[in-house]
Amino acid sequence: MVEIPRKVDGCADRQGVLRLRKRIRVATPLARLRMTGIWGVVILLVMFRANASATTYYVSSSAGSDASNGTSASTPWQTIAHVNAQTFQPGDSVLFKRGDVWNESLAPASSGNSGNPITFDAYGTGAAPNLTGYYAVPATAWVLVTGNAWKAPVPASYTTVNFCLFGSVWGQKVAAASSNLTAQWDFYLANGFIYVYSSGNPATFYNEPIVPMALSDVPVININGKSWLTFQHFLVNWFDQYGVFVQGTSDHLVFANMEADSMIPQGTQPLGFYLDESAPGPGDIKIYNSEVRENDYGWGQANDRNLLGRFNTQTFSLARLAATQNYFLRLYDGSSPPKYSRYSAALHVDYPL
Repeated sequence: MVEIPRKVDGCADRQGVLRLRKRIRVATPLARLRMTGIWGVVILLVMFRANASATTYYVSSSAGSDASNGTSASTPWQTIAHVNAQTFQPGDSVLFKRGDVWNESLAPASSGNSGNPITFDAYGTGAAPNLTGYYAVPATAWVLVTGNAWKAPVPASYTTVNFCLFGSVWGQKVAAASSNLTAQWDFYLANGFIYVYSSGNPATFYNEPIVPMALSDVPVININGKSWLTFQHFLVNWFDQYGVFVQGTSDHLVFANMEADSMIPQGTQPLGFYLDESAPGPGDIKIYNSEVRENDYGWGQANDRNLLGRFNTQTFSLARLAATQNYFLRLYDGSSPPKYSRYSAALHVDYPL
């Protein structure tokens, strides 16, 4: 059996695959969910009891410093790399400033405990903290190398660039030598610079943003063998592998008020949410609100073709007829008639019966 969520509303951007190895339990949300990509935005109040010694830390890419103590909004840390290097205690909170952007992956190194999860959330006002591979090269950064080869520096966190967006066109990665830049949209990364083909300054030749994707071959949020964690109010986008990757013996996780969006279409595994756990598998990872069908057609409450379930309960179960089973989920709201998301999320289960 596979337990998955009940109804929701919103609009999805792309279809993806959620791979589950074991049973997933879900809980009733306290508000609405909008799904984008493989999973979506859960509007949910997550209540927890913090212990007396819990500490709240603050992170701001625009106003922080890793030399600060991070314990107030006026002395925040700056980088996610610094957050990843910390050991947090059960009940601690790590708050990221709204409106700020990080081209980094979040990989918590600590676990909470029952009743005292470690919480990763937002503070301030404005847009959700954005963990993203999207970095537009400043138009003034380009320097001529030779002939039609140009280069521009990229952030120090860049180690691999598999994809580069030239306006709305995905470029062609070539071997790292300027002589290989022979055609429009050719690019490569070398020694902290992105190199591109351009007949003249790239800012004017392409006349659109040039975006080498920062997060290549890495999850944006990577949870490996950690438990009792809560993630809220993040925008996760522009990745070519996993938006959220849960692995090892991780369990007791909550993802709420989040959006996984803008998955790079050329990525080999551009999955918004990927669960690949060690045995015996997780028992408490919360997802919310769906209509579920056997095939990706016939959506709507007036159409019950291939319908496996339309659920208003806290949790529900779907029968598995084979070790490998595909389901399709589409989110909808409580209006009359209900409004459905534009695209489905595919749920792929591959686990022995």
